Amino acid sequence: MDKTASAMTTWLNLLVVAAGGAVGSVARYLITVGSAALPGGSTPLGTTIANVAGCAAIGALVQYTVLVQHVSPRLILAVQVGFLGGLTTFSSFALDSTVMANSGRWGLGGVFVLANLLLGWTALILTGAIVKEWMT
Repeated sequence: MDKTASAMTTWLNLLVVAAGGAVGSVARYLITVGSAALPGGSTPLGTTIANVAGCAAIGALVQYTVLVQHVSPRLILAVQVGFLGGLTTFSSFALDSTVMANSGRWGLGGVFVLANLLLGWTALILTGAIVKEWMT
């Protein structure tokens, strides 16, 4: 493949990821707003719904691609990286930890889960404190 064809492939890949991400992000927003509007609903409920739906979708997609074995790589980029990335990053987190566990790497999987949770919470708390301090 020459340089021009390679660059075009890269740009097309970026375009399908961006398009999928836009749709996934809007879907997450609508799920969150809809969940908050329900009697007794909340935005965390929307987040949970989006994360669980994303996990279900990535599990189905991965299994489908294993069974079919001829799914377009660009379609996978659009759905898995784009749409599900926009909907949730938790689906990728769940997939990665499951792959580790299924391959017998329970220790690594446990460290991965704990590191993601602890680092995520720590980053959230620290950046929140920094921004609060900066803004007040």
